[in-house]
Amino acid sequence: MPSLLKSLALSAAAAAAFVAIPAQAASDCSAQRGCAAKFCEIENDIAAAKAQNNTRREAGLRKALAEAKAHCTDSRLQSQREADVRDKQNKVAERESELKQARAKGKQDKIDKAQRKLDEAQAEYNAALVELNR
Repeated sequence: MPSLLKSLALSAAAAAAFVAIPAQAASDCSAQRGCAAKFCEIENDIAAAKAQNNTRREAGLRKALAEAKAHCTDSRLQSQREADVRDKQNKVAERESELKQARAKGKQDKIDKAQRKLDEAQAEYNAALVELNR
């Protein structure tokens, strides 16, 4: 359950940050790929933090941008994303197995919990696939 709350909190924070970004700035990154897209997104986050007068977040994002510019390569980013997809795919398979075991036991509360975990794993897998194609 804590992971669900964590996911919801992260989603809410991301949505709040996204609302603060002008629509034009958010769409500027859509045409870019690889490291260029990553730099663009961090720059948008910096602008949002600045607009919210969040100097700590802005400083952290500026550091992250400098690190990304120093170390990001499209090939490395692609391999990291591919590895992430494989990890998420393995997690889905694991959750499917857990659901199968829960169904074999027949306890509805265990089945529901396993189904929720599987749904969450599938959502993470789908998000990783979207990232892979950016």
